[in-house]
Amino acid sequence: MSEPEKVERWVAVESVASETEAALVAGFLQSEGISARVMDRSFHLTPMPEDEELSPIAVAVPEDRVAEAEQLLARRKAEFRPAIQDADGILADEGPEPVDADTSSEKPKSGG
Repeated sequence: MSEPEKVERWVAVESVASETEAALVAGFLQSEGISARVMDRSFHLTPMPEDEELSPIAVAVPEDRVAEAEQLLARRKAEFRPAIQDADGILADEGPEPVDADTSSEKPKSGG
């Protein structure tokens, strides 16, 4: 008699507002070596357990990687928060990047 196959349990680590944001968060976690999947519960009609978020879209990771994923997401938010407030920079995958304000490379407008 063979042993029953162990079922991997996935746990939501981040609730997001859109599928695009979910894909970005999942991609970030995957780039850090953590399996991640988007859970879209927007059409879920059955009652949810009390301990679950009510956000319809979440990013989940295997149960044994939750702590690591949460640490990475917290670090990511801490690093990116100042860049969001900085109008002179952009938010790149590697973190905040300065933007050269030199507009000399713009094409001149043709006038008549």
